[in-house]
Amino acid sequence: MDSCLKQPLPIYVDMDGTLVKTDIAQELLLQSCKSLTGISKLISLVASGRSYIKHHLANSMDFSAEYLPYNEDVLHYLKTEKEKGRALILATASDGLIANKVAEYLQLFDAVIASNPGNNLKGTKKLTAILEHCEHGKFEYIGDSKSDYPIWKQATACGFVNRGKRLDVDVSDKTVSFNANHRDSVTKHLIEAMRPHQWAKNLLIFLPIFFAHQYFNPQAIVAALVLFVCFSLSASSIYIVNDLLDIESDRQHKRKKNRPFAAGKLIPHEGVLLAFTLLAIAFSIAFLFLNLKSILVLMAYLVITNTYSFYLKNYSTIDVITLTLLYTTRIFAGGVATGIAISPWLLNFSLFFFLSLAYMKRYIELAKSDSDGRLPGRNYHKDESDVILTTGIVNGGIAVFTLSLYLNSDFVISSYSSPGLLWLVCPVLLFWVYRAWMWTKRNKIDDDPVVFALKDKISLLAATLILCLVVIARFVDVERFL
Repeated sequence: MDSCLKQPLPIYVDMDGTLVKTDIAQELLLQSCKSLTGISKLISLVASGRSYIKHHLANSMDFSAEYLPYNEDVLHYLKTEKEKGRALILATASDGLIANKVAEYLQLFDAVIASNPGNNLKGTKKLTAILEHCEHGKFEYIGDSKSDYPIWKQATACGFVNRGKRLDVDVSDKTVSFNANHRDSVTKHLIEAMRPHQWAKNLLIFLPIFFAHQYFNPQAIVAALVLFVCFSLSASSIYIVNDLLDIESDRQHKRKKNRPFAAGKLIPHEGVLLAFTLLAIAFSIAFLFLNLKSILVLMAYLVITNTYSFYLKNYSTIDVITLTLLYTTRIFAGGVATGIAISPWLLNFSLFFFLSLAYMKRYIELAKSDSDGRLPGRNYHKDESDVILTTGIVNGGIAVFTLSLYLNSDFVISSYSSPGLLWLVCPVLLFWVYRAWMWTKRNKIDDDPVVFALKDKISLLAATLILCLVVIARFVDVERFL
C-alpha cells in the first residue's frame, strides 16, 4: 500500500454511522430478505462469516451511492481539511465494493481500506490496517461506535459522531478535532416511523356498529376498541417493515426521502426490533381479549399486508386491489369482533370507494415523481397517468351509485325514521369524491388521500354532515315537522 503523509495528520474516517448516517450492510441484508432465494443464500453463508455475507450482498444487491443520507457535518469537515492538503482515507468494515462506490461518488478520498472475503475489517483488525497504511505514524480517526475504541486509543487526534454518553472513551491525552451529533431523539423518530396519524384508518372497524345503530352497546364498543388497538399496533409494525423495504425508492422521492429510515435518522435493526415488539404486544392483547375469529382476521390482515410489502406492490393493478382489500378487511374485522352482521351493500361500497382512493394515491405518486419513466419501487409509468385518473374517477362514481341503490333497500326503509333524508348523503359524497380528484389533478394533495381528508376542513365538514344526516334519519321523523 502507498504510505500516507505524516504531516499534516492523515484522516481515517469510518463509513456506516459516521460518513453515512445509516448502516449500508443492514439495508442490503433487508433487500436480500425480500425473496426466498435471497434468504436461503444468506443461510448458506452463515458458517462462512460476516465478511463473506457482506461480499455476497455487495455483489448481488442493487446499490446506489448517490441517494445515501450523508452526514453533512462530516463531509464539510473533510472537504475543509482536504483543502489544507490533508490525506483522507475511507476506513470501513463494509465490503470493498460498497466502499469504493461511495468513494467514487464523493471524489474525496485518497485511498480506501475496507473488508473483503475472509477479512472483516472491524475493531483491532481495522486498527492494524490503518497502522500498516500510515506506516505506524500518527493519524486522526473519526468514528461512531464502541468497536472503534482501540483505534481512538492509538490515534493522535479523534473525531466523534453521536458520541454522547454511550461512547465513554478517555481522550484526555488526545486532540478532539471533531464532534457532531445528528441523532437528536431516537424515541421521537421511532414514534414517527410508527405513523400514529395513520391509525385513523382503523376507525373503519367501528362502521358496523354505526350502521347497525349499536351506539349504546358497551360490549360491542369495547370489543371494537380492543381490536382498534391491535390493528393500530400491527399496522405500525407493517409501516416500519414497508419503510425498511422501500428505503432505496423512498430516497428518490421528494417527500418520502425524509422518512426516518430513508433519511438515516434510524438504523434498520432498530426498526426490525420495534416492528417485532409491536406485533408481540398486539397479539398478546388479541389473545387476552378477543375471540378466535377476530384473531384469525388479524392474522389474515398481516399475511395480506406482508405479501403486499414483499411482493405484490411491485405489480400494477394487483397492488391497488390489495390496498382496497385491506381497507375492507378492517370493516369485516369490526363485524367479526362485535358479532354484528355486515351488510353486503357496505362491503360493495367500500370496494369501489377505496379502490378509487388507492388509484388516487398512485396518481399522486406518479405526478410528484422526478422520474420520467417508471415510478421507483412501483410498476407504473408516467404515460399511464391518464388511465389511472380515469379508473379512479369511475370507481368513485360507482361507489356513490352503489350507495344510492342501498338507500332504496328494504333494510333502509324499515330501519330509518326518515329514509328519504339519506338521499342527501349522495350529493355530499359525490362532491367530496370529485373535489378530491380535482385537487389531485391540481397537485394539491401531498401523498395519501386519507391523511388529506383528515386534515382538510371541507372534507371534515362533509364527513360531519353525512354523520348528522344518518343519525337524524335514524331517529327523527322529518315528515312530522313538514
